[in-house]
Amino acid sequence: MKNLSRELIMETAHRMVIEQGMEKVNLSKVGSELGTTHAAIYKYFSGKEELWTELALSWLDHELAGLFPFNTEKYSSKKDIVHDWLWVLSQSKYEAYVREPEMFKLYTAYIDRNPAVLVRHIGDLIGSLKAASGIEDDGRLYAFLMAFSYFSAPAYADNWLRMDFKAEFESVWKLIEAGVED
Repeated sequence: MKNLSRELIMETAHRMVIEQGMEKVNLSKVGSELGTTHAAIYKYFSGKEELWTELALSWLDHELAGLFPFNTEKYSSKKDIVHDWLWVLSQSKYEAYVREPEMFKLYTAYIDRNPAVLVRHIGDLIGSLKAASGIEDDGRLYAFLMAFSYFSAPAYADNWLRMDFKAEFESVWKLIEAGVED
């Protein structure tokens, strides 16, 4: 048996989800893969829900690393910062959907469909956009996120491959660009 830790359990679960799909992985299988029982995993996680939520959040943090924090050194315009921040968010989720569909499915199930965790995720996004742009109005920042939810919310992911993702993003940007004051 390997020395168990939260990190080792999450790494193993991540690999198993990618290889087998989230529906086929349970705590017993993760424990077996680690050479232990599922009961040992309960020392680190209260159950499958907590493990999957933490795994999804960790994966999402990794996928969105370009936003936390967003580097604004090369920018002189607030509009360019907001545009590129929204593009990094959208492009990161698109690429994650294409590259690791099983982890994207886990993220959809355990973050996007969990109101408390989703509020936390949106709050993190608003905080990052606020820090990058200097815009203090949370309502306006939230409106920007909602305007681009088609390009970042998992509910729309199946449409992303059937469109010119970048061109449609830019079309929406043209509509809201005036709302970003320099």
